[in-house]
Amino acid sequence: MIKNLKKVYSFLLRTKRESFYQIFGDRNYKKFVIISQSRTGSTLLMALLNNHENIICEGELFKNLNGKSCKQIWDKFFSKKPKKVKQVGFKLFYSHPTNGDQSVWDFIENDKSITIIHLVRKNWLRVLVSQKIGLKTKLWTENIDRPHQISTDEKKVKIDYDECEKAFVKAAFNEQQTRERFSNHPFVEVTYEDLSNDADGVIRNITDILNINYQKVQAKNKKQNAEPLEELVINFNELKDKFSNSKWEYLFIENEN
Repeated sequence: MIKNLKKVYSFLLRTKRESFYQIFGDRNYKKFVIISQSRTGSTLLMALLNNHENIICEGELFKNLNGKSCKQIWDKFFSKKPKKVKQVGFKLFYSHPTNGDQSVWDFIENDKSITIIHLVRKNWLRVLVSQKIGLKTKLWTENIDRPHQISTDEKKVKIDYDECEKAFVKAAFNEQQTRERFSNHPFVEVTYEDLSNDADGVIRNITDILNINYQKVQAKNKKQNAEPLEELVINFNELKDKFSNSKWEYLFIENEN
């Protein structure tokens, strides 16, 4: 009941805010898109950017279209905003939209003024493990003020060799395709590792690319699944042996803090 009331209140507040912007706002801003896959720190990056007074950054607007066209969602989102806002963007995973209209990709590709923030994670095995743990626990984000009380044993997953290899191949393809497809756009590539270790430095770089003043921002997102891979993957040693002497061997060597 309380959850539903919060949703209604949020909807009414958002509607009121949007109506206010249509009267007193403008479209004197530029656009950006965070392109990535899940479990690469996109929620943290979105939260950090959204805490900058001159930036609006929304989530997965095009994940589920819910019967709407990409153009309808695009036009509604890129409507009038507060005059202080200089950059407006959202995050888009390689797999979005999950069905139906795919024209959002054409909108982005055809507008060379849109800045692309390409967020990647160096260790694709970590990405896959985090995805599987999320599916198992249904816990996708964590707040430093409300940490999850979940043990390592509750997180442990087993990964099939073929599934693992397919995930690596797909990740490599998606990353390279994004670099090539948007090579004529303002483009910056950010790694999960840099975001985790030096968020302030990453934000400084991004605000420079976006041509807005740097501003100290913070977020309360907490890193999940920080345990060594061999503690999270039941058959880690078996997989490591199978991938030994392959081009994916390096993914089984821990290099994240």
